[in-house]
Amino acid sequence: MVPKELLSVLQFMYQWGWMAAPVVLFFVWRGVWLKWVQKGYAEKAEWITLELKIPHGVERTPKVMEQVFGGLHAAHKPSINFKEKWWDGKHQLYISMEIAGIGGAIHFYVRTPREFQKIIESQIYAQYKDSEITEVTDYMTGLPLDIPNKTYDLFGMELMFTKDDAYPIRTYRFFEEPSTEKKYIDPLASLMEVLGELKQGEQIWLQYLIKPVGTEWQKKGQHLIDRLIGKKDAKGASSNVVEEVFQFFYDLVAAVALGEISQGSPEKKEEKPKPETMMMHLSPGMKDVIAALEESISKHGFEVVIRIVYIARREIFDRSNIAATFGSFKQFSTYNLNGFKPNSKVIPAINYVFKKKREYMRKRRLYMWARGREFTQIPAQKKMILNTEELATIYHVPSVVLEVPMLARIAAKKAEPPPHLPTL
Repeated sequence: MVPKELLSVLQFMYQWGWMAAPVVLFFVWRGVWLKWVQKGYAEKAEWITLELKIPHGVERTPKVMEQVFGGLHAAHKPSINFKEKWWDGKHQLYISMEIAGIGGAIHFYVRTPREFQKIIESQIYAQYKDSEITEVTDYMTGLPLDIPNKTYDLFGMELMFTKDDAYPIRTYRFFEEPSTEKKYIDPLASLMEVLGELKQGEQIWLQYLIKPVGTEWQKKGQHLIDRLIGKKDAKGASSNVVEEVFQFFYDLVAAVALGEISQGSPEKKEEKPKPETMMMHLSPGMKDVIAALEESISKHGFEVVIRIVYIARREIFDRSNIAATFGSFKQFSTYNLNGFKPNSKVIPAINYVFKKKREYMRKRRLYMWARGREFTQIPAQKKMILNTEELATIYHVPSVVLEVPMLARIAAKKAEPPPHLPTL
């Protein structure tokens, strides 16, 4: 038998539920409209491809690239008014930092709107003084638009975090050997090895689409820290006004029912323990996690999409190349902090009905996203925020300790002409 309360609710929804339809349709329309105008705004931007080359013998660690990303955060647009957002589609544009392995040759590219060219060049030249940045034709234009086809096949994935984005990954500082000489192991060594062994007709693209963000992710990270150390007043990062109002009245009713609120009784304020006192009961491992979280949220952050695409002629197609590429990201994972995993809603591997058709559609979608550098987020995927140190770990120019024979470099350094050279 249906309870009377439930029956009343169902009857009310049947009679008056239609009134919610305009509200639902409005929010659906609003989301579609915003995506449409933002796409138009991005298409109006002039996108260019820059190739980064460095001379032989450069001695730089990822710490230098961290300074570059710190400077690139200046591209952040903190305030956009109502008209700019909803009518002009103005939004934060992004930059695609890319590593491309093409037939065994390795190239470093930056795909960016023209408006960011000066800030990119100034930051890279400031840290890599002898580098060379040239505007080149997009390296993807030599491939047909209809991949996968009879000639080419592809496979790929997008990566996502295994935990909340406030948890850091294993960064380049953990690759320094604990010795007086400070020996350094380049975390990109295994990736360079995979890209350098590609055959003619094989390509692997790694795209790191980065968009500078404000301080909201850091506030969420602080909420996480407060919750881990046991702060009673630590609210979840996802709480909203409705939840807070509901919680207030729930606590009020509970307090009255338990007799905790009475007329004329003086209010006793419970002394809150200090954070140092809360940390005392934590295990050494948890203290290390808290310290890592605090250091992670102290740096500038970027919303990031990491995309890996492997394309090859069908007669030499070897899917193990994509597994080896993803394997190079496993070294950044730790059990107690964070790591990377493939996004199951993007990877073209289907285990149920219409397998071939659905795999083909996912390959097509992934290929078009890669060519267009689409900053696309699958609805079920949470945003992935990386700080400058984490970005520098997964994208930097390999150091002198890593021999990469097929890496595009400058054959000789450029020198300034003599100051008193006569001219015609």
